[in-house]
Amino acid sequence: MRTTTRYQPTVRSRPPESVTPVARAHRPAALWPLIGLLGLLSVSSLYGGLSFVTDRTGAGLQARLSWLADTPVTDFLLPGLFLLGVFGIGGALLIVGLIWRPSPGPLRRLDAAWGHHWSWIGTIGLGVVLVLWIVYELLVMPEQIWLQPVLIVIGLSIAWIPFVRSMRRWYRTDRNG
Repeated sequence: MRTTTRYQPTVRSRPPESVTPVARAHRPAALWPLIGLLGLLSVSSLYGGLSFVTDRTGAGLQARLSWLADTPVTDFLLPGLFLLGVFGIGGALLIVGLIWRPSPGPLRRLDAAWGHHWSWIGTIGLGVVLVLWIVYELLVMPEQIWLQPVLIVIGLSIAWIPFVRSMRRWYRTDRNG
């Protein structure tokens, strides 16, 4: 009579936490509203920037050249390029940096110097620049539009969310401190 042995998979016990590799951490919950705000800002700035660059009068966005009377520009080309580059493309790059945390070449040195990932610092900077941009508009434009207070709140939120404790920890490059 022949005996057959049944296959029994080896059950491996989990090693103690002290010797396991660092657990895969989850992104902080505060990241997703920040990504939403940056996405909204980026898409709307790409649209507005392209509109101003292709139509320097601003008519496509119902902007008036008279709004620029107390500014150093005479048409919407430079504001359009600023919107396009800083808030549109810059915001999109920050989204990539915040989600995937790449640090190629010189950015790695900035990470080390600042103690936080470049996208964390850049996000705070972008929020501050947005608030300053809108405050400048409020001071020099003869007319205010409903979007300006909304953009100030968005800018303050973009600048504030990175300071949430979980965000500071997640983007810290010096994990020992």
